[in-house]
Amino acid sequence: MDLKTLSCLFLLIYLVIAVIDGFYFHIYKYKLYAREDSKKEHFLHTLNAILFPWSIFFVFCDKFKGLFLYFGIFLLILSLIIEFFDLYEELKSRKSLGGLTSNEYAMHFSLSALRATYSTLILVSRPTSDWIISNSHINYNYNESLLVTYFIYPVITVGIFTAIFHVILFFIKTDNVKEIENL
Repeated sequence: MDLKTLSCLFLLIYLVIAVIDGFYFHIYKYKLYAREDSKKEHFLHTLNAILFPWSIFFVFCDKFKGLFLYFGIFLLILSLIIEFFDLYEELKSRKSLGGLTSNEYAMHFSLSALRATYSTLILVSRPTSDWIISNSHINYNYNESLLVTYFIYPVITVGIFTAIFHVILFFIKTDNVKEIENL
């Protein structure tokens, strides 16, 4: 198995855990988007949801070379910085809920490890010529691999819809916690 395929495997595992964490815990169970004390946490999740598909696009698609690849790495780093802020925000955000559960801690730890793994593998898989700044370009005539066409492009598409969903949820206003719990 080549490094790109292995990276996609780790990305797939990451996505399965992220869907459980994001949709089950954050949106369905705790409704973080609607809790006043969790608005900052949901805002940080929204920023990451916006960055995710674009970071995947620029680092996984082989048509991006030089500065375009570095832009993808910048998006990955920016996402990591947002996650650090999220870690510190969770203490305040989840206080009224009794804090994070052990399952959520385990998921967050796993997600960090999986992100580091898929990011490292995809970057190591890129040929040396992709990293040369003077070679910066988008190769529009490049035919992406089947893996990119049938796995990465759908991941990006779903990621864009997830980002839009997060933005919509961010603007939901509810002050009554009992009303939130009955949603």
